[in-house]
Amino acid sequence: FVYASHSDAYVMWRDGGTASRGVELVAEIGRISDLQGELASNSNVLDQVMGVGIEEAFDGAVSAPSEHLCVDEGHPYVSGIGMIAPSPDWFSGLYNLPLWNQATETWYKKIEVNVYAWDAGTEGGNDYNLDNKDTAPQEEISAFGPGDTEDAVFVSRGDFDLPYLQVKPVGVLKFELQESSQTCA
Repeated sequence: FVYASHSDAYVMWRDGGTASRGVELVAEIGRISDLQGELASNSNVLDQVMGVGIEEAFDGAVSAPSEHLCVDEGHPYVSGIGMIAPSPDWFSGLYNLPLWNQATETWYKKIEVNVYAWDAGTEGGNDYNLDNKDTAPQEEISAFGPGDTEDAVFVSRGDFDLPYLQVKPVGVLKFELQESSQTCA
């Protein structure tokens, strides 16, 4: 998983956007070096950190970044992406999450966000398989929808209160303010 803090002038990825080469490689094969290069060369990105992958997903599995992510008032947004493996080009993450409350001019102390599965639009395929053909032309990044069958990927039937098919989150990301300093050193 790769996280970055940035200004509103940077977009790592977004719904309806086109995957960069770095986003494509994270989604398809889990390679982060190209995305890290894109982040390092963009002046609208303040900091980046890498999270540790989870070998086998299960309830309660935890991954934590290798270090703290630095943010400031000029770069108050966080975006992140991680591969869902094995898959054609599926990933999970979030984009443009504000950690700074502009109305109160304060940092949020703690934020928890459910994250869902996304399709990068770079390869065809609808099951857990790495060997797929590139989409030509490249498609837009899109969230998985509930569809109309219970056996669809990332979908389950709701309970009594929500009896219809619904997309389930694949994880929860937690951001917690650790300390305040004058600089991101």
